[in-house]
Amino acid sequence: MDLGKGVKFGYDRGLYTQFKDKFQLKIRLRLQFRFTDSSFNSAYGTVGDTKNSPNVSSAGIITSRTRQEDVSEFDERRARLVLEGFAFNPETTFFVQFRNDTNGTTTQPTTTRSTTQLYDAYVDLKQIPWANLRVGQYRTLFGRQEYVSSALLQFVDRGFVAEAFVPNGIDRRDQGVTIHSDDKKYPINYAFGVFNGVGINLTRLGLNTPSNANELMYVGRISADILEKPGYPEADLADSQTPQLAVGVSYGYNAGLQTNTTGVGSNTQISTSIASLGNGRLLNQGVVNLGTAGVDVIFKYKGLSLQSEGFVRNVDTRDHSKQIGNATGFYVQGGYFVVPKTIEVVGRYNYMDPDTLRAQDILTSVVGGLNWYLIGHEHKLQFDYGVVTAHLSAVDTGSRATTLIENRARLQYTIVF
Repeated sequence: MDLGKGVKFGYDRGLYTQFKDKFQLKIRLRLQFRFTDSSFNSAYGTVGDTKNSPNVSSAGIITSRTRQEDVSEFDERRARLVLEGFAFNPETTFFVQFRNDTNGTTTQPTTTRSTTQLYDAYVDLKQIPWANLRVGQYRTLFGRQEYVSSALLQFVDRGFVAEAFVPNGIDRRDQGVTIHSDDKKYPINYAFGVFNGVGINLTRLGLNTPSNANELMYVGRISADILEKPGYPEADLADSQTPQLAVGVSYGYNAGLQTNTTGVGSNTQISTSIASLGNGRLLNQGVVNLGTAGVDVIFKYKGLSLQSEGFVRNVDTRDHSKQIGNATGFYVQGGYFVVPKTIEVVGRYNYMDPDTLRAQDILTSVVGGLNWYLIGHEHKLQFDYGVVTAHLSAVDTGSRATTLIENRARLQYTIVF
C-alpha cells in the first residue's frame, strides 16, 4: 500500500513499512511445532551416553545421559521473531532475530534455550558487491548445512554431523566480522571472518580467562556454482529443468578454547553447548585449539536433490597430558518430489568418529522421511523416522563395549509469515 510521499506499508513475506529508499523494516515470525516419539534399548538405561552427549550440571559435573524410559513429547521447537530491512540506503541492511525455543528432551537441551534470547544481530554493508562487510552475531558462514537457515531444511532438523562440526565446537553462531562476496551475483564466492570463538552472547573476558582472552577464531569459505545456481535452501522446490551443481570448501581455526567444566575459565553455557552438539569428548581437555575442515556438494535437477558434506577436526591439546584424537564425519542426503513442488521423499545417512584414538566409538544414523510443502519452505509438514546408534568402547563404559540405539519418529509443522 502506497501512502504517498514515498511511504509504503504492506505484506511481502512479512509485515513491512518503508520510507522511500531511506528505511525499511520488515517483521517476520517463524513457528515450528514438533512431536517426537523415541524408544531406547536397555543399554541407554543402564550405561547411558557418557562421552558424546553427557549431562552437564550447573556445578560442572558430568553425568551419563541415560534414557530409562521411552519419550513421547510435544515441543515448540522454534519460535522466532525477526526484524530485518535497511537503513539510510538499500545497501546497508540489518537482521535481528530473537528465539524462545522449548528446552526439550530430544532437541539439544541446554540450560538457556527455554528463555528469550538474542540469536542474530548484524549489519551487512553491501556497497561493494565483491566485498560485503558483515559485523555482529550470526552464523559463521562455514559448512553448507550450517550456512542455511533451519527454516529451509528438507528434514525435520540438521543431521548430527553438521551440528557437531561447527568451527567453534559450541554453536553455529558467533560474534565477529566477515568480508564476503554477494553469492547472488557471482559464480565463485568467498567469505572470511574473525570471531570471538565462544558462541553467542558471550566474550572470552566473560569467561574470566585473561590468559587466552586475546585469541580469536578464524573462518574461511570458498564456493563455486559449476552448473547454474542451486543456492543453499534444501530440496528442489523450483523443479529445476536444467542441472544445478555447486561445491564448497571451508576451514575454521578456534584458538585457546577452554573446555574444562570446573575451575577458572569454565562456563556452564559453553560446557552444555559442547555436550548438546555431540562433542562431549572435548570436555575437560583443558585449553584446546580446534582446526576444522569441510567440503560440500549439492545437485538439483527435475525434483531430485542430492547433497553431502565431509569434515575433519584436528584437536590440539595444550595440556600434553590429555589424549584425544581427531574427529571425522560425513553425511549424505537426498530427496525426490513424487508430486512436483508438493510431496517429497527424503533419506539421509550420518557417520561420525568423534575420537580417532579410540576404537568402537562410531556414531551413525539412517533416516527416511516424507515432506508435504503447502507453500514452499514457509508452510510445510515434515515426518521422518530413523535409527540413531552410538557405539561405546570398554574404555568409554568402564566395563565392556556396548551400543546405544534410539528409534525415533518426528512430525513437525512449520509456518513462516
